[in-house]
Amino acid sequence: MSVINKKIIFFLLSIIYMVNSNANEHNCVIGSVVFNDILNCYIEEYKEYDQKLNKLYHQKISCLATMRKNKLRNSQRIWIKLKEKTCIADEENYGRESHFEAMICEIEMTRERIKYLENIK
Repeated sequence: MSVINKKIIFFLLSIIYMVNSNANEHNCVIGSVVFNDILNCYIEEYKEYDQKLNKLYHQKISCLATMRKNKLRNSQRIWIKLKEKTCIADEENYGRESHFEAMICEIEMTRERIKYLENIK
């Protein structure tokens, strides 16, 4: 299975999860050893950081002059592509647990991007 197909499958599974889960319901079962429970914990953590990142990005970009706004927008697009290229589950070589590593990667990269955006004046 190609890397692109794996990314598409993971993306679709994430969307299905988000659509099926109630916004107020938490599906994270801390301490569980069940694959879906563990993945749900990572997805919930990622969603929290992703929401924080999106809110911060929109706050920052709304206050910038046109030239700096364009620079930040381009930087954000490059960062998103890098994150998508870097944080890939490789089930074929590393098993389905590689989805955990991919989520950890996305969480860490998103946290770092939040720190970066917080420092923009």
